[in-house]
Amino acid sequence: MNSKKVSEFGKLISNVDLLEYLKSVKFSKPTQVQGECIPQLLRDGNYTVQGRTGSGKTLGYLLPLIQKLKEAEVSGASEKAGRPKAIILLPTRELAIQVFGIAKGISHFAKQRVRKLVGGDKGRSLDNLYSSEMDILVTTPDRCLRAFKNKELSSRSLKYLIFDEADQLLESSFKKTVAELTTVLREEKTQVFLISASRPANFSELIVEYFPGKSFKTIGKGEENVLNHEVKTYNITLENEDKFTYINSFIKEQNKKNGLIFMGNKARAKNVFKMIQDSGMEKVHILHKDLEIKERVAVVEKFRKSGGIMVATDIFARGIDITHLQWVLNFDLPSEPDYYLHRSGRVGRAGRAGSVFNFVTSKDTQRRQKINDALVLQGRNDLRIASKKTKQKNEKRKR
Repeated sequence: MNSKKVSEFGKLISNVDLLEYLKSVKFSKPTQVQGECIPQLLRDGNYTVQGRTGSGKTLGYLLPLIQKLKEAEVSGASEKAGRPKAIILLPTRELAIQVFGIAKGISHFAKQRVRKLVGGDKGRSLDNLYSSEMDILVTTPDRCLRAFKNKELSSRSLKYLIFDEADQLLESSFKKTVAELTTVLREEKTQVFLISASRPANFSELIVEYFPGKSFKTIGKGEENVLNHEVKTYNITLENEDKFTYINSFIKEQNKKNGLIFMGNKARAKNVFKMIQDSGMEKVHILHKDLEIKERVAVVEKFRKSGGIMVATDIFARGIDITHLQWVLNFDLPSEPDYYLHRSGRVGRAGRAGSVFNFVTSKDTQRRQKINDALVLQGRNDLRIASKKTKQKNEKRKR
């Protein structure tokens, strides 16, 4: 189906409860990726879905998934405790909580039993989970695998397996867990959806490795993970030691706009966080992997509600949607090009405008080149990071 001809969700979705949900959140026109993938995911088969950051992929798979689950209810599908019909896997607890919230919101209209299983859940909440009937389980790989290995959950009713942020889930850091999990959940009739904004060069080989015998149809092929054209990019050249002296001036120039600062590691994140805090700014937050799970959740929710400045490592680079975010600063350029796109993709989501700033030093030559090469391949010369000859003050004046 040509997504450009789809002007409303009513032409894609037939379930009246889902249409009521869409009306309640004032979504009437599907995005390009939604127009492409919803009609196909309503069919049988396995699919890979690629769409740029902020393009609406989550609703793109949740709407057809829930419609299919509702259709199965009408046909009298069996319901037993501890047997999810659909599992949605995400690489981090924060992303799982975000997707769970969206699915839960839809469930208020569609009457689906949506459950969450992530690190930190324990005690009575787990007992209630395992003894409950469930349609959709939103979870993370480690926690999910443990539940199935301990026979707290069963895959006997599983019909749909969704990997959200599939490129990250298939990376080497998850390899052992995901390989074991896919073996546990490998049911011949289970439909698999692999959702991602970007794909590594060996993505096809990884699919064969993790899902032998399954063939996949591709949706959104060639739609690279590019930044929204409403995003403006500014490159600021300075030396590493000057970053720390310039940061407070930079924040003042943003006129109290809500922003996100990406750091190369937690030690540098802590330093910048303290500097901003010491400058007198009240709404400043920090996020890195060493924080306790409850702290991480609290930080994200506080930032989501109150705004301000978030100082973060790449734990915040993928998927998280903060609607009031107006700018991103790459204080340290990432070592991998994909992370530049994921970081910068925190702004410009769903057509919203935003700005991306890059601190570029003379030591960033190789990283800058890798990022620029990736941008050229994706036809985004306008986002290239400036060379070290660009002067900081002149660059700002020009923009």
